Amino acid sequence: MTDEEKYTELSRGKRLASNLIGACGLLACGGVLLAFGIAGESIGVSVIDLIAPVALLSVGLVLLATALIQRNTVSMYLSFLFLVPALVSFLANLTEMTYSMLYPLYIATPAIASLFTMFMSGEYKFHIRIILVFAVPAVFFALFAAEIWTVGVLVPAIIMYAGLLALYSALSASAASEE
Repeated sequence: MTDEEKYTELSRGKRLASNLIGACGLLACGGVLLAFGIAGESIGVSVIDLIAPVALLSVGLVLLATALIQRNTVSMYLSFLFLVPALVSFLANLTEMTYSMLYPLYIATPAIASLFTMFMSGEYKFHIRIILVFAVPAVFFALFAAEIWTVGVLVPAIIMYAGLLALYSALSASAASEE
């Protein structure tokens, strides 16, 4: 498939729909923050605690919607780079969970983004590699955050994993150069 076949101009309707979704996302973000700015203290939620997660959620949902309309894998991937941190911020600000419990999700964010993007792109092998590169250390850090592992286990495990990635990269480069 040539680049011309792959990247076609968006129709006027798709451009309009994407622009309207973006505008509505901004309006919704501002409206939610205004509502909590006016009434949030009375229900025990500070608008200050919601600015980051609401803004991240708004951008993520706009990107997700436009990705689906445009069949755009870059927008799909980027949407999850906003949606996962929004989830973490909501959980940290509105539940008893803390960032020290939730930070492994930040490490897993590229893996989560690749998981959802691979279905749209059809590039399964590429995205599975990305998922493995980021999900494994996220699991390591989750075990550490849950106090199942100590630093004495975490650091060697991360170093060994980096060594395995380097070994895989070296072997892959060698195999590719032989072809």
